[in-house]
Amino acid sequence: MSRVTRNAVGMLLCSLLLAGTLNCCAAHRETPGVPIDERPRPPQPAAEVTPVPPDSIPVPPPRVMTPSGEENLRALAVRDTAVASRALKRCAGKTLLPEMESTYAATVKLLEQTRDALARGDFRRARSLARNATQLATSLDCP
Repeated sequence: MSRVTRNAVGMLLCSLLLAGTLNCCAAHRETPGVPIDERPRPPQPAAEVTPVPPDSIPVPPPRVMTPSGEENLRALAVRDTAVASRALKRCAGKTLLPEMESTYAATVKLLEQTRDALARGDFRRARSLARNATQLATSLDCP
């Protein structure tokens, strides 16, 4: 076989192979399905759940604490209240950015709630509120 004939046969085989590959890919088109808007909607579960008003949720009574446990919680609440109060005193009377003003007001409100909880003897609540007030107060950047 001559060189020209071999090249011609090789090119013919390559073109047949390429045509077969393209034909195979073109024949593998999926038929279009039903648009999602036209599909039937599956049955939905019944939504007969009635919300419970927050006033009717029973609140469990607080666990009884030992006197030393109450004293520890009270001491922690007082310590955190003092830290938050010092941070508020540094910012008192200064011009604050709007974000800092809202943080300042929220810290004042938490300290008031802490003092009320301490007066009621709810040391767990007072500790939680005082911790939140201290965390808010740390974000106040007043020299």
